Amino acid sequence: MSAFAAVRAVSGYENIQRQDNSGQETPVYEMEMDDFKEMLEEGFTQASEVNVKTINENVSYIPSVAKEAQTKEEGKSIFQKIYEQAVSRVGSSPSAANREDVAPARPEIAAVAQQKNTWQDDSVPVVTAYLPPDNAPVSVPALEHISYLMSSIEVLPNGLVKFEETAVIVANGEKLKRGLTKILPARIYAEDGNSRRLDYSVIGVQVNDMPVEYRLTDNGNSILLVPEDDYELTPGIYTYKFEYLIDNLLWEYGDFYNFYWDVGGNGWNLVVDRLGASLSLPQENAILDQAVLLGVPGYLDENAVSVRPNGRFATAYVAARPLFIGEGMHLIVHISKGALLPPTLWQQIIRSFYDYGDIYFALLGLMVIALSFKISWRYIAKDKGQLKFSLNKTAMVIRYLLLNRFDVKSVCGFLLELYRKNIIDIQQSGETILLIKRTDNIKSLKPYEQKALQKLFPGHETVFNVNRQNKLPFKRFAAVLEQGLGKEMLKFRLKLNAGYLFFSLSMLFVTEVFISMLKIDSGYVFTVLFISTLVALAAVAMWYCGCRRWLKVLARLFALDIIICCFIAMSAVISPYAAVLLIVAVAVIVFALTVYSKRMGLIKHYIQDMSVFKQYLHGQHDNIVLGKNFLNYQAAIWAYDMEDDFIPTNAPEYWKLPVAKEIAKILSSTHG
Repeated sequence: MSAFAAVRAVSGYENIQRQDNSGQETPVYEMEMDDFKEMLEEGFTQASEVNVKTINENVSYIPSVAKEAQTKEEGKSIFQKIYEQAVSRVGSSPSAANREDVAPARPEIAAVAQQKNTWQDDSVPVVTAYLPPDNAPVSVPALEHISYLMSSIEVLPNGLVKFEETAVIVANGEKLKRGLTKILPARIYAEDGNSRRLDYSVIGVQVNDMPVEYRLTDNGNSILLVPEDDYELTPGIYTYKFEYLIDNLLWEYGDFYNFYWDVGGNGWNLVVDRLGASLSLPQENAILDQAVLLGVPGYLDENAVSVRPNGRFATAYVAARPLFIGEGMHLIVHISKGALLPPTLWQQIIRSFYDYGDIYFALLGLMVIALSFKISWRYIAKDKGQLKFSLNKTAMVIRYLLLNRFDVKSVCGFLLELYRKNIIDIQQSGETILLIKRTDNIKSLKPYEQKALQKLFPGHETVFNVNRQNKLPFKRFAAVLEQGLGKEMLKFRLKLNAGYLFFSLSMLFVTEVFISMLKIDSGYVFTVLFISTLVALAAVAMWYCGCRRWLKVLARLFALDIIICCFIAMSAVISPYAAVLLIVAVAVIVFALTVYSKRMGLIKHYIQDMSVFKQYLHGQHDNIVLGKNFLNYQAAIWAYDMEDDFIPTNAPEYWKLPVAKEIAKILSSTHG
């Protein structure tokens, strides 16, 4: 959208006047500046005194004095500096970056001095602006700035604080080309150093009496109220009206509530020429003590703001001079506890979620994931599992499950199965053993089995001579089978674990959704958490990978680095404690999957099934050796090491167990 405003230039400063911005129809008096300052000083006799030295312990602004920033920086450890730098790079929402009207966290002293010099230059042209409350014409500098800022603050009986702020700005397309940003504190601090997050609800924003969609976005130590869609603000004079609610702003101290607010915001990269505020309370005479200070931490002036009654329930505050970069009008008021209703239990619960909700949800998600693993493991331990997925009882699978190995007998067992399927023929004449390929139709085999068979019969070859001179092709044949079987069993384990994996990842996903909903930039926070979780999942899985000792050390060091990076990324958008809990939840998921995949886990039932099948073969011994069905069980008999117990009568042609023994002897030195 585009906004338009009429601009009329005038020739001098003679029409600039200070007004009582209390919201009342107070007459404007023409007077000399010295007389005006004297009037403001007299108004301070109504304000209670406050210890200026304690202001830094009580405010929620970002310090902007270079000396103080340097002192704090020198007291930090190297790790803390590295951590904060990483967090600052990862944690700032991209939508909050590059707002030209927002000042840097620590503005340079030289920049402040330059702004003051420019503002005091008498040669600057002026324009006429119609300032509230009575829209009187006032000459203001034709520099980009906030000509008028009035904040109407109402403390509601339930502890919520309602803000209605009116700002008149002069825009020339430099810093205000995308509209005015409202800077708000993310946290409120107590005198003892404790802090808690503030909860904001935006009621509405108007520009020149036209509603404009605004949204809250996280910007580290502050929260920005920015336009939903960036729009071009053409040069001119505009009136902004912000209306919002804040919960958790009042801090309870025994028999009173402490209210602190920086009316100026101290975050604009603009001069605020005229500044005022009106504070309304639910009861008359509810203010026990108050002070209002103008400036920056360390350089606060308690004689630069006029304080006056504004009716029975309200007090007005008017700044005597403009505010520059980093400066604010710090309002501190002690409110009688009897003026507000005590917070309900529901309010206390909701307010606790402002600061600890991400920890609560992360802990709950971890408990659900860990508890489901414990219940499932007890279920498995009691041998109540069911064989939900079938597993073919091939020779290689039998030896892998029953004996936990892959050896020459596994390879020979696969040859016996190929013989049963009439894919190859096995012939022996004296000391010569030949494998003869009977068909090219091998679609019934698995892809890795087809690949292995091509190692024995490359191209159009159909005969393979089993002898010690052919070790290399047979070794390649066995290697493909071993690798393929390993992948097959891994996929089978994943299939067995699919239920728990889906449940646990769903719980983790839901946990991150709820955590993200507590944050202002929900989509951005969820994106960071989701991606970090996936990366952490891969890193933790790498930690459990089975490989050689020196390679495992390198893999674990690399995995640890990735996990630390994921922790930093998560800590930039949520509490570090919640980030730790989420990473622990990921570790529990991977650990549970590895435990389930062990021989005493979900595989146990299939191992038992193989033992039952062995007993079945023993029970059917006579029927097997007497009938032609021997051909179907020959590979299984070989895999169970029962070839000496099953010798069919009359030595039929399909009895290939003696040949398999010879092949195993020849190739025993090829593959162990």
